[in-house]
Amino acid sequence: MKEKNVKRLVLGEGETIGHKHVLDAPAGMEYERTDDHIRILLKGTGVLTHDEHDRMVFEAGSMLRSYNQVEFNPMDNTVNRVFD
Repeated sequence: MKEKNVKRLVLGEGETIGHKHVLDAPAGMEYERTDDHIRILLKGTGVLTHDEHDRMVFEAGSMLRSYNQVEFNPMDNTVNRVFD
């Protein structure tokens, strides 16, 4: 897994109408993406936005982790990823 350095990161995209959870950090951030989560280190203030939610502001130096949301179907015992 390689760490990447960016100023803008899309954490998740909706399948139906294209809404996105986007983290912006003008001072930059390092991140590492795995199969089930994204680990993020903010170098400066970060702002998470989405078309249907209030924004969230994170302090410089914050360590964040974004997980893929899943749901369990008890009818067939399957676990499926939830899309926004």
